[in-house]
Amino acid sequence: MNQAISQAQLPLTCNGPADDTALAAMANLQSAQGIELGKIPSLQALPEQWQTAEGTKVSFLARHERPMFDLALRFRAGSVLDGTSPGLAALVLYSLDQGTGQLDATRFAEEMAGFGAIVGRKISDDCAVITLRALSLPALRDSVMQLLTDMVARPAFRAADVAKIGERLVFNEARNGNLSTVRIAKATTAHIFSGHPYAANLTAETIGNISDDQIRDFHKRAYSANNLDIGLVGNLAREEAEQLVNDLVRALPQGWAAQRTPPVPEYQPLDQNLTTASSATQSTLTLATKVSPHDPVFPALHLLNTILGSSYESRLTQELRTLRNLTYSISSNLNPLDAASQLQIHWDIAPHYRDASGALVSGILACLRERGPSQAECDMALNQIAGELHDDLADSAKMAQALATYSHQGLPQDHLATFLDKLSVLTPANLREAAQVWLSAPQVFITTGPDTEQLPLPTPSPLDQ
Repeated sequence: MNQAISQAQLPLTCNGPADDTALAAMANLQSAQGIELGKIPSLQALPEQWQTAEGTKVSFLARHERPMFDLALRFRAGSVLDGTSPGLAALVLYSLDQGTGQLDATRFAEEMAGFGAIVGRKISDDCAVITLRALSLPALRDSVMQLLTDMVARPAFRAADVAKIGERLVFNEARNGNLSTVRIAKATTAHIFSGHPYAANLTAETIGNISDDQIRDFHKRAYSANNLDIGLVGNLAREEAEQLVNDLVRALPQGWAAQRTPPVPEYQPLDQNLTTASSATQSTLTLATKVSPHDPVFPALHLLNTILGSSYESRLTQELRTLRNLTYSISSNLNPLDAASQLQIHWDIAPHYRDASGALVSGILACLRERGPSQAECDMALNQIAGELHDDLADSAKMAQALATYSHQGLPQDHLATFLDKLSVLTPANLREAAQVWLSAPQVFITTGPDTEQLPLPTPSPLDQ
């Protein structure tokens, strides 16, 4: 990306489209007559919220269409709490379902399956998430919740089972370690979060050095009731939801809560190629900012990310795929963490266009920063976000996880009901103002691919332009 971009290779999409051509085309369809195509339907989701006597925050949304419920437990028990033992949080989470005092791992799995229940687990930097989908019939519900409560509150942590989980974690780390996307992600994280807990990585040595006492102590602290946010969606009355939650949280360890994640350090720009034999170069450009979802500017960042690269009409896709035929896939993702948010742009490219494509993507960011988006882009991005939210949150499991996430992030009860309204009032000038701050962050450009002579991008044909 050190190569300067020529005048002929400046972004073709620097000003953004003046019109929403897709909306105009749909308006001419006979099947669309009488439909307000530009109207964004609101999200009809206002959960009930309360806090238990033990300190657990609960968000509950009743849905009676199907005889089931979805539960999401979001503990502040992510890898940021590993301390000097990277892998500790993951080892604890994935050992939970290896049995309780009364049941071994096989028997526990058989009983859960016998009730038709599905349990999931996921570790991230900030949280450990446990999900449950089960039938809401009282007898089945009570039996499943007793199993889940034993799993979360009273795990056996038998040495042989924990060792087996540790071996799996190390194996997965080694298996994925040579993937281009993983190498880029690790290099990016190590640079941006140098010296911060976010940058720690588990190894066979760190896993092997974790003691039984560390595991039990971590569980006793991090899986406390007041270190938990719950999302609950399904065929339950409020009283049933309260009883389900109370029976669970009363059995959990009590009285400990994670401290605020340490602030992330300042970082410098970086341009690095991780040499590997390949016919294509995988590229990631990252910007980080100390903005969280509860900050007033976050909706603007969300909209800017969608304008950049979350749909076929986005700037990155139009520029690199549609107009220049440089890549088939390019996307932009906004990843909010407790202590920072990252904008990451991913694409693959012919190895000899590695630097020039990086300069082009950087130029697209500069255009958006200096000129802002067009009104048509704002409208298209709002439609894109609304469609994705309506689609995702129609799934009760995704809704339960979203409610737990919003609670963890400190978002208000009416977040879903008002989020699209907050986006719709943002003007191109508002987004330009946000972009001038946010898109000015240092850029970390890391690629994997062969070292080869770098060439300028082909000049787009007049037809493309």
